[in-house]
Amino acid sequence: EESSILLNFDTPFQTSAAGILDFDLSSGISSLESLETMLNTSPNAEDQVALQRTHYSIVKPFSQAHLPPFAKSRVEYSIEQLNLVPKMMVEQNGTPWMHSKLYDEFMPRSIQDAHAACALHITKNEYNAEHVTRYITNRVEELAVSTLPTAPAELLARAHALMLYQTMLVFSGDLHVYGQAEALISQLELLGNALIVIAAGQTDATGSLPLYPATAARASWKSFIFRESLRRTVLSLFQFTAVCHLLRGQLKACLHALAYGSKVTMSAHLWNAKNAFDFAIAWNERKHFLVKELDFTEVLRDADPDDVDIFAKMMLVGLQGIDDIKGWFYIRGGTL
Repeated sequence: EESSILLNFDTPFQTSAAGILDFDLSSGISSLESLETMLNTSPNAEDQVALQRTHYSIVKPFSQAHLPPFAKSRVEYSIEQLNLVPKMMVEQNGTPWMHSKLYDEFMPRSIQDAHAACALHITKNEYNAEHVTRYITNRVEELAVSTLPTAPAELLARAHALMLYQTMLVFSGDLHVYGQAEALISQLELLGNALIVIAAGQTDATGSLPLYPATAARASWKSFIFRESLRRTVLSLFQFTAVCHLLRGQLKACLHALAYGSKVTMSAHLWNAKNAFDFAIAWNERKHFLVKELDFTEVLRDADPDDVDIFAKMMLVGLQGIDDIKGWFYIRGGTL
C-alpha cells in the first residue's frame, strides 16, 4: 500500500516540462519529394561532403561524460540497448524497432551490407580493427551518396541501415569515425521526417482474428510487422539522434510535433510472436495498447511487466527516468 502511494501510476502520464529528451522534428516535411529536395539542397552541405571523406575532423567526441545528471537518468538505459543493437541484428535478425521477420521475403541491399557490417563489428579486435572500420565507413559512404528511394519499404530499409551504422560509429570509441557519425545525424533526421509521412497513412486492425482459416491472421500479422516497425523506427530514430546530440554535449531546443499524431502498439506478445497463429492468439487473448501521442497512461495503469518489451522500456525510461520505471516494474513483480 505504501508503495502505491509513493508511485501512483493511475495518474495521467506526463512528460517532463524540461524537454531534454523530447523528440526533435523539423517542420514542413509533407512528402518524399520535399525530403529529396532538402537532401539535395540542404544548407548543411558540409555534412554530405563529410560522409564521402576518408578522414574526418571532429569538434567533440561522443561521450557519456557530456551527459548532465537529468539526461543521464533518461538515456543510460537506451545507450546500453543501442550498444547491443549490432549483436541483436546478427543473432536475432532484428532490433527493438526492426521486426525480425520484416525482411524475410526481401532484404534490400542496404540491409544486407549493414547486416554484414554488424557481423564484422561484433568480432572486431586489435588485429582486424582497421579492416572492420574501413569496411563500415566505406559502406556508410556508399549508402549516403546513393539515390534516395521513394518506395516506403526501401526508405524504411535505408533508415534501418543508417541506424545500424550509427550505433557502430557512435559507440566505437574510435575518434577517427566520429566526424562521419556527426554527419549522419542530419541524414537520419531527414529520413525520420519522411517516415512520419508514411506512418501517418497507416491504419490499425480492429476486432478479433479468426484462427481458421489462417488467411486473415497471416495478412494481419504481415501488416502489423511493417506498420509497427515503421512506427517504432520513427520514435527510435529521433530518440537516437537526441542521444547523439547529448553525447556531444548539445542540449538542443526541441519541438513537440513528433508526439502529435504519433501512434504505436505496445505489446511484447504481439511483437515477439513467431508465426501467424501465435500472433492471432496474442491479439485475441492478451493485452495490447495503442499508445497515441506518447501518452503511456493506459500502459502504466493496466500493463503487466511481461507486456513491456525493450522498445517500450526505452521509450518509458526516456520520458520518465530510470527510477520511476524501475519502481513501476518492482511493484508489479518484475524487473527493468
